[in-house]
Amino acid sequence: FMWKNAARNTSKWIVVTSIQAPTEDVKRLASFPEWTLVVVGDTNTPADWNLPGVHYLSIEKQEAMGFESVKKLPTRSYTRKNAGYLYAIANGAQWIYDTDDDNKPFGKGLDQFDLSSDRTRGLRFTTPEWSNATIQESLFNPYRHFGRPDMWPRGFPLEYIKNHDHKDGTYRLCRAQRPPAVQQGIVQKDPDVDAVYRLLHADPNNGLDESFNEFAPPVVLAPGTYAPWNSQNTLFSRSAFFGLFLPTTVAFRVTDIWRSYFTQALLHAAGETVSFVPVNAIQRRNAHNYLKDFDEEIEVYDKAGTIVQFIDQWKCSAETMDGCAIELADQFAVRGFWGEEDARLVAHWVRDLQKIGYAFPELRRGVREEFPIGDDKDLTRNCRRAHVAFFYGLPTDKTNPAERRAEAKIRNFGELKEWCGESPSEKSKQWYFPTPRQLSETTLANKTLSDNHQIVAIVTNNYQWNKGMGMLQRMYEENFAMIIFCGHYPKQGRDANKNEYPDGMSEGDVTYPNLKRPINYIDLSNEEVRIGYLMYYCLAKVEEMKIQNVKGYVMFSDDLIYNFWNPFNPDLMQ
Repeated sequence: FMWKNAARNTSKWIVVTSIQAPTEDVKRLASFPEWTLVVVGDTNTPADWNLPGVHYLSIEKQEAMGFESVKKLPTRSYTRKNAGYLYAIANGAQWIYDTDDDNKPFGKGLDQFDLSSDRTRGLRFTTPEWSNATIQESLFNPYRHFGRPDMWPRGFPLEYIKNHDHKDGTYRLCRAQRPPAVQQGIVQKDPDVDAVYRLLHADPNNGLDESFNEFAPPVVLAPGTYAPWNSQNTLFSRSAFFGLFLPTTVAFRVTDIWRSYFTQALLHAAGETVSFVPVNAIQRRNAHNYLKDFDEEIEVYDKAGTIVQFIDQWKCSAETMDGCAIELADQFAVRGFWGEEDARLVAHWVRDLQKIGYAFPELRRGVREEFPIGDDKDLTRNCRRAHVAFFYGLPTDKTNPAERRAEAKIRNFGELKEWCGESPSEKSKQWYFPTPRQLSETTLANKTLSDNHQIVAIVTNNYQWNKGMGMLQRMYEENFAMIIFCGHYPKQGRDANKNEYPDGMSEGDVTYPNLKRPINYIDLSNEEVRIGYLMYYCLAKVEEMKIQNVKGYVMFSDDLIYNFWNPFNPDLMQ
């Protein structure tokens, strides 16, 4: 077999397919010292394609590798990437970064991915403990998590968009969990959305210009929860290499989405997971005919929801993962998700993987959630209740974001003034506010106030939380990167009619203002809080979240007023 090559060879590989001469983005990928790049050619790729240190697979080299599944791939097809995956695996890859020749790593780039081999900490998305989860509750929208609830990724079942939410009870915070087998990075500017979103929102000349919340952390999706992911900015660990297969009988804008759902069903059978990580790439697409994209995505709109319903109920009857892959591929063909040719191609793919010594992961039947929320009284518990809801604070008009934020601050304190006006005190009548422009100019000129926008405020409570959070949101939320409430928080969902907030917290009461939005919180038991003596524990729990791009944290109790305008230099404490 002709899969060995003298070019650079590391344990971390990048696979792209290209029909043009080396682009600047491809040259940049080739420059990463710890990564090996393989470029998969096609019949319309320049015959003299060459880039030093890069493994280039012409059609002739692909045929000569001796893989039966490669011989059956169509030409002039994105699915020729399958040859590159097999080539990387045969050459000892432990990680494969799946991307395109027009995708540019951005910010932390590939370092944003978690390469842990044993355990990782952080947020975990799962179905609520108290419910027999519906498909609506099992779906995860990564763009909502990263601050854009108005967006959805290509492949998200549209019939579930309107009422979709990540409700309280779907997140937990774990000190240790299995590292994800697949990691999808979020893309800045022109992310992967479907043609419906583009037709509604894209500029006809410049396409999309989207951003996300810069503080939102990575999140792992527990088995039994689902999200579509693409082939543009995705990292596979070796345990997930069997799921790299791209089907050939569906349209270009369908193939990687169907792969994601097919692979998730198999990963869950092994107790493996998928995660989404913060923005680590940027893509600039040319504006084009989105109606053509719409036509190519018809199957996605029509069948994505049906596929999720099927894989959520599917149980493999085979005894091994390779057998399950073949069985599931057959079921996809029977149900018309893809053609019989792909069912046969998966069987060839499995045999090719076996031929090069790939070890399929072991099945772990019945694993839905191996990291449950621990007993409140157990001071060593691994996972606990938590909730986050991130928002992208800037409006569509990004010309003056500081002024827009100032408007929100003034609005918050205006609501507090109205609330205070209901009390016997007369002091609030003497509150006068600057204009948004005046406040924004003052904030930008004040290092402390500007730094606060990259500092997380942690508000603690010595006793069980039940009131007052709406007031605290208005006092602090727009003045910090985010606000996290930490302390004992009443358990949710004991009553099906109260699965949002117990005891009327969403409405507030005559004493305190109502909540502006669902709160970010980390639950500590009464035993952990110890009437406030151990509240510093909150700092360790917030750090476990892996909140991004912050300069620091300030922690204070709910029963004092924190003067956030007082001079304070976080750089001195790094």
